[in-house]
Amino acid sequence: MINTAALFSTTFLPGQAGFDADAITGLAEWRLDTPMLFKLLISADAQAVAWPIYDDGEDCLCVLAAPMVQAQASWQALSALMDRPRDAAAIVARAGISALLAGGQPWIILDSVQLIPYDIDTPEYAAALEALRAEAQALHAALQRGDREALAPLLAAGATSPVTGYWSATADAQLADVEELGADELPFLQGLEVRKWLEDALCYEVAAVGQPDILGLVTPYGRWIVPLSLNVIDLDSSDAGYGWITFATADAPDAHGVLDLNGTVVLPPAPGALYVISPHLVQQYDQDGASRLLRLPDGALLFESVHQIGQRDDGYIDIERQTHDDEHNVCGVIDATGKVVVPPAYSSVQDFGTKKKIAVVSQRIAGRFLFGLVNSQGELLAPCQYEAIDCATTSSPPKLRKNLIFAIDAQGLACMLTPDGKQAFTPLYPPAHHLRGVAVQSDFLYVVKDGMAWSMDFTGQLLEQFDTVENFKAAVTAQLSAALGLSKKKTVRRRSFTPAQILARADREQLRVMAALLLLGDAALAARCVDITLEELAEDAPEEEYEGDTPEAACFFLLWSTAADVLGHGTTLDWKSVDEVPRIGHHIELPALRDFRWTEREDDDAMAEGLAAIAAHLAPHQLRLVNMHGGEDTYYLGVVRASDAAAFSKLALQAALRPVLL
Repeated sequence: MINTAALFSTTFLPGQAGFDADAITGLAEWRLDTPMLFKLLISADAQAVAWPIYDDGEDCLCVLAAPMVQAQASWQALSALMDRPRDAAAIVARAGISALLAGGQPWIILDSVQLIPYDIDTPEYAAALEALRAEAQALHAALQRGDREALAPLLAAGATSPVTGYWSATADAQLADVEELGADELPFLQGLEVRKWLEDALCYEVAAVGQPDILGLVTPYGRWIVPLSLNVIDLDSSDAGYGWITFATADAPDAHGVLDLNGTVVLPPAPGALYVISPHLVQQYDQDGASRLLRLPDGALLFESVHQIGQRDDGYIDIERQTHDDEHNVCGVIDATGKVVVPPAYSSVQDFGTKKKIAVVSQRIAGRFLFGLVNSQGELLAPCQYEAIDCATTSSPPKLRKNLIFAIDAQGLACMLTPDGKQAFTPLYPPAHHLRGVAVQSDFLYVVKDGMAWSMDFTGQLLEQFDTVENFKAAVTAQLSAALGLSKKKTVRRRSFTPAQILARADREQLRVMAALLLLGDAALAARCVDITLEELAEDAPEEEYEGDTPEAACFFLLWSTAADVLGHGTTLDWKSVDEVPRIGHHIELPALRDFRWTEREDDDAMAEGLAAIAAHLAPHQLRLVNMHGGEDTYYLGVVRASDAAAFSKLALQAALRPVLL
């Protein structure tokens, strides 16, 4: 639903004999806010009244009412101060306002219920309604004294100015939800090609017959949000839920701008592409690939050299900025308005906890990724000097046990951190097992002292000696195997090949063709991918082994890995990584995935549904999602062009790979 302000006219007020909700006439409306003219017309003598078209407004004061004669007088006084209209549209608009105000009904109603973010009949709502009335009274006072400065936006208003709102004899009046109607019921749609109904924008997308490339948006009551005269050829309303529509015109098809849901241009078209991030943010890409983050609606520059942006599970937004070598990019966190929460100074910033607003951060120091803690004010609580900090996943907040956080310092010693980042005790012993869930329990740790495994409490005091570290690890491994039902299964060893064996069978041209398919036809990037893959194989230790049914299969899989990890054209997801599906654009850096949102996700949806949603999103872009190994618990994902799918499958099968194309 789009929140809207509206002006109504009515013969009787609620509570008066003769009041009939069906007899209310719509005068004007405006999406997203209350126009200045609406407030001025409601004037100084506005009174708060109930409005029974809202179930909870039947017995509560929730709208403002004023005598129509007063609104007419205010409009006449304002018209006397306004400059003579300079174009035909302005003349028509002013005449329309005058005619509608002279409709004969004695009362005018200002309904801004949808724009007040509080429940009706609460003190907060009453205060907001009173503030709206005070604003109306101040505007009326400015009109009475002829204060041109206070009324400047209205005096300069054009035909489509947001300060005047939308006026029409057919205004919907918001007495019912705006919904799709049959095209044959709406005369203004005759002679137009109706493309589709856009629920988020509450509009039909239409095109002129004979000009199928020129697009427009029009409401079921005939209001043109995007008129055909704008010559729009690229219209994206997928972010209408955020309040914005991106567009490009026939005059500059490679330049994109932003409209609000009233059709007001807030960002004129500029060369490149636009991706709306939130109601307040948009990412702008130049044609050369440079990008920046802008604030909406004023277009103010917030960050230059933005590499990628992604929504987080904690409600914040990840932002990654490019560095000169593109290998040590820095990450930070902003809120939905663009305010910096964590400055871009880290290699990663994990999610904040819901209660303790703490997140794990990392920095690359002397070739190692070390971890620390930061709070939601951006303050570094624990410096990045820890080899590991306990959390459920690589994106989760730190895990608290007895209000303490398990960590391993840079020297490999176990310790506990307080929520403010202080060490609860001086680290002395390494953890006794590489599995984090084994090393730390609910109220004690397993550590190593003099080759023996011990339990230790969260104050650093040793509790009980168990056994040698080797025996301790063997016992834990046996317990885990039994719990997972693996102890009776025979291990099936897959074939594997050394770097020398793979290089001996490597066909550079065949690899280049395969790489080009994985990299969407980019020949230069494909050549680089092949070079990196073969160079790394040549530098590997001779005894290293890579799995695959054939040497070619092992090589092709390494080629995919290079494209995924180095060039950003693929990713690996575990079968349990359902929460990573909405962040796929963070993992695979393709323009077609930047605006992917898994909006239809249900609570019990698994990876299969997530991958299907990604594939459906890619289909209009003529792209196919690929899983390099079908039927496994890990998904090795990439993207190929739909036109390349058959060639990709043929090459893969020749090497004994069996990718699944979704």
